[in-house]
Amino acid sequence: MQVYSIRVILLLFLLVTGGFVQAQGIQTEFGKNRVQYSRDFDEWLQYESQNFITYWYGEGRMVGQAAVMIAEQEHDEIQQLLEHRMNDKIEILVYTDLTDLKQSNIGTEEAFTNVTGKTKIYGNKIFVYFNGDHQHLRKQIREGIAEVYLDAMLFGGNLQEYVQNAILFNMPIWFKEGLIAYIGDEWNTETDDQLRALLRQEGLTSFEDVVKENPELAGHAFWYYLSRQFGRQSVANILYIARIYRDVEEGMLYVLGTPFPGLTTGWYSFFQERYANDAVGFSLPTELQPVPVRNRRNVPIMHVEASPDGRHLAYVLNRDGKIKVYVQDLQTGDRKKVMQYAFRNPFQETDYQYPLIAWHPSSQFLALLSEKRDLLELTILDLLSGEKEVQELAPIYQRVYSMHYFDNHRLVFSGATGGLSDIFLYHIPTRQSDRITQDPWDDLEPVPFTFQGKKGILFTSNRPSASLAKEKLNTHAPTATLDLYFYNLDDRPADAVRITATPRSNERMPVTIDSTWFAWLTDESGLYNRSLAYLDSVLVRTDRAFLLDDGTQLLIHADTLPLILPPPMWTVLGCTCLGNTGFFAFGIQCSDPYSGAILRGTDRHDVRPAACW
Repeated sequence: MQVYSIRVILLLFLLVTGGFVQAQGIQTEFGKNRVQYSRDFDEWLQYESQNFITYWYGEGRMVGQAAVMIAEQEHDEIQQLLEHRMNDKIEILVYTDLTDLKQSNIGTEEAFTNVTGKTKIYGNKIFVYFNGDHQHLRKQIREGIAEVYLDAMLFGGNLQEYVQNAILFNMPIWFKEGLIAYIGDEWNTETDDQLRALLRQEGLTSFEDVVKENPELAGHAFWYYLSRQFGRQSVANILYIARIYRDVEEGMLYVLGTPFPGLTTGWYSFFQERYANDAVGFSLPTELQPVPVRNRRNVPIMHVEASPDGRHLAYVLNRDGKIKVYVQDLQTGDRKKVMQYAFRNPFQETDYQYPLIAWHPSSQFLALLSEKRDLLELTILDLLSGEKEVQELAPIYQRVYSMHYFDNHRLVFSGATGGLSDIFLYHIPTRQSDRITQDPWDDLEPVPFTFQGKKGILFTSNRPSASLAKEKLNTHAPTATLDLYFYNLDDRPADAVRITATPRSNERMPVTIDSTWFAWLTDESGLYNRSLAYLDSVLVRTDRAFLLDDGTQLLIHADTLPLILPPPMWTVLGCTCLGNTGFFAFGIQCSDPYSGAILRGTDRHDVRPAACW
């Protein structure tokens, strides 16, 4: 009997330690290599910093630089929140897009299971990819660091601790997954909308009901609630006591002094009251009518686009990677499948980015951008004749994030080249591209817009200013929120015009309504709202021209003037309009109080439209 017990213990030990070895990246799986469409993965380079080793390949240098900057910027906050230290450096593998990540042969099959939006972890290795938005990259890195730290805290750093805690610590899924999501992004409008929709469903009247529907979201909201009610310092205390007692509820009771059922009741009341207050004063327009779409399997519907004449609707059904594109008549409800490709793959994360769709201004043609074997294909469908033209985009494009027709022959899209997300004009007949921006900032969601007869582009960007000058990545990664900009293509190479400046919120998805009005989505209030606006006279820039006594003429940008000359004593001599150029000028005379020099010249302003005060 004693021998039998020893065998059972040894068998349990081998099973647990086998899982531990696999989690540390020692075990090798054969026969599961993925097809790779390029040789970029043959050579990996690395950046090593104080706490991380970051690997990148091919054209991913810029993404690798941003990743190591973000990781070091976020590391100390996460370490302080969890009150835990690690001696080993965390490894970050950076991929230029989701397609390359799914081609990776590093890690087990479980590490790449189809859990959309979840950062991939394998031992102390974090797998991240770039989707054009550095805020999303930051979220992935924070989640990865948090999970590596939590595994070290809860299960220990050696074999004995891992076996002991793996057997005795019964940790619910929502506890760990929710905490990782909370550390990745404490709270945002999208998460708030998801929870609001769940709590409005019939039959969901408790925390346990929400856990059954979405354990990660429930856990995320629970940790957010605890931090609001008891402070962020309670997170580390709960983790420490829960590990000692090997029980989550006992840990919360010891630290917070409230039984777990009382906490969940308070959680439910907190969000119910919050969403009830949000609903006051908000209502949907009564004239809105839903568009019925046949979708019996509840397949995700992506990239819904109405035709310019308002008669048809194009959309994409993406069922685990199997793509179907439909065009539906809004009057009759009839729909036609215009494209189908790929097959279902429930084992890897679904790529909902492709295909992108764009309507031609005539509403006769539909452009679809898809990916085949890591190359981008542009298909132009003639909806009247059924004919199609297929073009392969140049290999320099790693990814395209959004696409619209700019005019009858050109597309404007946001795409990635060399790890940068920039804006391009693509001429369909010649297959040539015109690059509009080239800098480390994220330039996303461009749409055509005409202002006072001049064609331009509305787009969102996290650039710190309206300048479109080429810049290099500095010591901080571009993770700021997105603002709305307008760029006049007829006045190139002038700067863009900044429309919004909201450092704590994002402006997304601009749309053109007519030749005057445009709109966009903003989360400034904590809820997604549609803002409507138009452009009026805009002060674009200010230049000051100085004529010195020796005949030298200086043209100085007003923003740099305080750095060159001390504040002088100005004398305004008069105002003159400079024809129809859009400029007006002040005759000026000033005295430099430091050197005593007398400067004469004009103070020149560039405005739209031309005017004098």
